[in-house]
Amino acid sequence: MASTDDLLSAQNNTNVLLGRLIQAIERAFPSVVTSSTATAGSATLPANPEGFVSYTLSNGTVVKLPYYKP
Repeated sequence: MASTDDLLSAQNNTNVLLGRLIQAIERAFPSVVTSSTATAGSATLPANPEGFVSYTLSNGTVVKLPYYKP
């Protein structure tokens, strides 16, 4: 069983990697705009996500990204 320190380290590493991924996407697609609503598409996500990953945006805002079990 992993220790609390190991779990916190893994979460921090995940946040760092997600941050790098988001920065790379922002550099590759600078005109991409995010929205809290969707107006197109037909995909329906499950009602309850498996969990959430917290991520701190460059402006200091913390957002939670849901993840789903395949």
